[in-house]
Amino acid sequence: MSKVLRAFVIQLGVFAVLAAGVYVMPNVVSPPYPIWFLVLIQATLAALVSCKLGLPCWWRWIQFLLPWGFFIAFELDINPWIGLGLFVVLWLVFANASKERVPLYLTNNTTRQALRALIEQQFSIKVSSVEPIETIHFMDLGCGLGGNVVFMAQQPEVKVASGVETAPIPYLLARFFTSLKGGEVFAQDLWKTPLDNYHFVYAFLSTEPMPRLWKKVQSEMKPGSVFVSNSFPVPDTEPSEIWELSDQRQTRLYIYYL
Repeated sequence: MSKVLRAFVIQLGVFAVLAAGVYVMPNVVSPPYPIWFLVLIQATLAALVSCKLGLPCWWRWIQFLLPWGFFIAFELDINPWIGLGLFVVLWLVFANASKERVPLYLTNNTTRQALRALIEQQFSIKVSSVEPIETIHFMDLGCGLGGNVVFMAQQPEVKVASGVETAPIPYLLARFFTSLKGGEVFAQDLWKTPLDNYHFVYAFLSTEPMPRLWKKVQSEMKPGSVFVSNSFPVPDTEPSEIWELSDQRQTRLYIYYL
C-alpha cells in the first residue's frame, strides 16, 4: 500500500473511531460538542498512530494538519472547486510521490559544482583545455525542473546532457528551460530509460527505488562510468566514495564507479 493511501486509510479509521465515540458520548456528556475539539481529537489520533502503522514519522505533521485544513475550509466557506483545483496542481507537481514514492527534490548549486569537479577528476578533463577532449554523456534520472541538465549542457566537456521527468508541471518547466539554455529532457519513466550510452548518471530520488535502480545501473552502464546518488545510498553496497558537501543541508554524494 502506498504511503498516501495508507495515510488516507488511517484518517478514515480514526474518523470511524471518533464517530463511534460521539455516538456513545451522550450517555456521559450531553451534546453539543465543539467542532474544533472533535477536529483536534481527529488530528491528534491520526498523527499518533501514523508512525505505529508504518508511515515515516514526519508524516504525522501531514496527518495532524490535514483535518485542520478541511475544518478551516468549511469554516471560511471556501468553494470546493478551489480545493479541487489546488489538489490537481499539487498532483501535477508531485505526481511521482504517490506513484514512485519519490518527492520533488531540487539539487542546489553547491552540489552541481561538486558534480562538475567529479567529472573533471574521474575523466581527467581540464575545463580550461582548448585541445580536443573525450566528451561526456550525462543523464539526470528524475531531473525535476531541469537545472542539472542545463548546467551540464553548459560545460565544455559534456557533449550530451539529458534528463527524464514524468511529473507534468516539472517536465514542462524543464522543457522550457532546456529549450532556452541547452540540454534535453524527456517525459519518460526512468525504468524505461536506457543507461548504456551514458558515462555519468545522477539521481536524487529516495530510499524506495534505490535497490531496483542499482540493479538497472549494474546491468546497463558500461565499465568506467559513474553513478552518483544524492543523499540516498544503495542499500548493502559500499560506495566507492562519499563526498560530504558544505551546503546548508549537508549533502552527501554517494559515488559508485562501475
